[in-house]
Amino acid sequence: MLNFYKKHTLKSQLKKNERRHTFLNMDAIRTVLVLFETSDYDIVDSFVERLQEYGKSVAGYAFRVKDDTFDYSETNYIIIGKKENIESFGAPSEELLKQLKSKYYDVVIDLTLKENFSLEFILANANTTMTVGLKKNKLPLYDLSISKPSQAKASKNFRVNELIKSITYYLKTIKGKDTPI
Repeated sequence: MLNFYKKHTLKSQLKKNERRHTFLNMDAIRTVLVLFETSDYDIVDSFVERLQEYGKSVAGYAFRVKDDTFDYSETNYIIIGKKENIESFGAPSEELLKQLKSKYYDVVIDLTLKENFSLEFILANANTTMTVGLKKNKLPLYDLSISKPSQAKASKNFRVNELIKSITYYLKTIKGKDTPI
C-alpha cells in the first residue's frame, strides 16, 4: 500500500513540475544538481570535483543511509534524512522543497542505484531542464535513462562509478545543444 502511495505521489509531482525538457550536452551544461546516498560519498565527491574543474557549478543532495553517523557539516552537500529534514512518509520537508525550487539547474544527475523515494521526490520537484539517472522503475523520472548492462543485471555488481562513467559518456556524446525532447 505504501509503495502505491509513493508512486502515485511521484507521478503527481512530475505532472505538477512544468519544466522545459531539453537534451543538453556536457558543453552546454553550466549548473548541476547531483543526488546520491551518503554510502557513495567518496566516489561522488570525486566526480563533483571533476565537474567543477570543467567549470560546472555543482550542488548536491545526499540521502543519509541507515547507520551513517558521519558529520557532514563541513561539506558542501545538503544531507537529507529522517533526523534532518524528511517527513514521516519520506517526502522532504516544505522548507527543503522551498530551498530546492528557488534554484535552477541545467541538469539533475541521480547517482542512486536503487529506488530512493526521498531523492526521487526531490528530482520530481527540481527546477531543471534535463534529468539523468539509472532506470530503476517504470516512472518517467529521467529524460536520459541509463540501463544496467546485461552482465551487471545478472551479477548485481553495477556500481556508482560505472553509472558515472556511463552518464559522462552520454552527456559528452549528445550532439546538439538545446535539443528538445
